[in-house]
Amino acid sequence: MRKIDAFAHILPRRYLERLERHLERAISSEQLRYYREGVFHFDAALTDLEERWRRVERFGDYAQVLVLAVPPIEEVGPPAIAAEFARLANDEMAELVQKHPDRFVGFACALPLNDTEASLREVDRAVGDLGALGAQVFTNVLGVPLDHPKFDPIFARLEVLDRAIWLHPTRNATWPDYPTETASNFGLWWAIGWPYETAAALSRLVYSGSMERHPKLKVIAHHGAGMIPHFSSRLAMGPGFRQTKDSLPRPPLEYFKRFYADTALFGAQHAVQCVLDFFGPDHVLFGTDMPLGPPAVVEATIADIEGCDLSVLERSAVYGDNVATLLSIGPEVTRRRNR
Repeated sequence: MRKIDAFAHILPRRYLERLERHLERAISSEQLRYYREGVFHFDAALTDLEERWRRVERFGDYAQVLVLAVPPIEEVGPPAIAAEFARLANDEMAELVQKHPDRFVGFACALPLNDTEASLREVDRAVGDLGALGAQVFTNVLGVPLDHPKFDPIFARLEVLDRAIWLHPTRNATWPDYPTETASNFGLWWAIGWPYETAAALSRLVYSGSMERHPKLKVIAHHGAGMIPHFSSRLAMGPGFRQTKDSLPRPPLEYFKRFYADTALFGAQHAVQCVLDFFGPDHVLFGTDMPLGPPAVVEATIADIEGCDLSVLERSAVYGDNVATLLSIGPEVTRRRNR
């Protein structure tokens, strides 16, 4: 079966070199050490294409959608600097897609979300000039929730352009686990903080009415949409429902089921099955987080899907058909690019 990895990360080489030089001056040495050890140099395949090819050769008809790895662009610097880095990242990702159409079916553009007007300009440029399939948006923007009115024009523009949103969690160790503490312990900000972030952002989009105002908005939620599938009944009948039952014309779960979730759950088959059970096989996309997950993350994700209760047609949908339809990509796109 053709496999399209809908959430594969990359740090293009020129972008990363310039980013590291900038961050040496812009952030603390402790923060920079985290990024260098935990992301930038976590795995050679993040920047080295030859290493990436070696990792994926065994999977046959396998291609990726490129999504920029952290940090979020808006955390790199003030609006002018963020916009510059977004352009650099998008230009380089577009170049990689053009050079390697058999490996990369497209990319999600990066946006300087600390400046709405700059983000709108970059969406238009990345989609119109570079062919971006949509944009990556993080679950909060420097602590501001996505249902804030200033982000609504960005959602509206992506909806009009018929392009998708890749929703990625963001949170760090400075977000404490408890009010009496000053930092997160045991890496909980990542292990369970990111799934919470994803669920909170999606929930705010639903309860705030954002998904009602933008009925054609396509949102791809990373890591199986976080906690949403597991706690869907609580979301359907809890305070959020009671608070919005008179303002939303549909039950909350109808909006939640409009989201798309990927399968980047790192070898937790039971969790992937839960995602499939909630969203349905037609709203689940093969996504691995490669190469930022554990070793052999692509193999682990494939094993998860193979172990789930799916028909042949449903497996084909999850592996590639769903994302090809959602993003209007397919074998014919690869053939055109190769010509």
